[in-house]
Amino acid sequence: MTGRPLAVVALAAVSVAWLDPHATAREASRLYASGKFDDAAGKYNEALVDRPDSPLLHFNLGDALYRQGKFTDAVNALQQVPGTDADSTRTARVAYNIGNAKYRLAQAAEASDPKSALGLYAEALAAYRRTMGAAPDDVDAKFNHEFVARKMDDLKKKLEEQQKQQEQQPQDQQKQEGEKQDQQGEQQKQQQEQQQQQQAAAEKKDGEMSKDEAAALLDAQRDQEVRPDEVVKKLQGAAVAEPVEDW
Repeated sequence: MTGRPLAVVALAAVSVAWLDPHATAREASRLYASGKFDDAAGKYNEALVDRPDSPLLHFNLGDALYRQGKFTDAVNALQQVPGTDADSTRTARVAYNIGNAKYRLAQAAEASDPKSALGLYAEALAAYRRTMGAAPDDVDAKFNHEFVARKMDDLKKKLEEQQKQQEQQPQDQQKQEGEKQDQQGEQQKQQQEQQQQQQAAAEKKDGEMSKDEAAALLDAQRDQEVRPDEVVKKLQGAAVAEPVEDW
């Protein structure tokens, strides 16, 4: 007897799904409106099993993934929405959301991979231009396009400044190395002079003259020496001393 109520419930669920093929999609939308984006994305994927070509389900799935911060997955889902020239509103909304997701990806990559961020910013700008092409009066797309363009210009300037700094660093290093070598050479010169002075002081003992001082003294004595002819002249002109009578 316990099995009959379960069978009835199961049959009722199947009957509801058969009567309302959009029940899963409606449940997904209800979860999305409640802020349960993860559960909503699961329901949208479940609905896509039966309706894989539904533009609305792909679009809503992209929105639910975007709300979760899964921007790459959101872009992939939104790119599954077929674009048609007849439905400019759909084209504008899809392009706008792709632009927002690309901007978020670029913003996250700016610090670690600025070059990749530049490419993502460029893709976001292209998406906003598609939005403005499909909906020329969309002021949000125009505002976002201008905002991202400024962000892109600022990042380019930052990269250019970093490049200049990197080019300047080798020159600064060479200059610093040259100054360091000059300082080392001057220090070595001073050390050599100090060593020479210490060596000269060590060679000179107490009461003794150094070699340089001895050489200078000999030169001075040579200048004071009397030549033989000068001795003769002095003797010839000298007076003879008188005998001493008493010592």
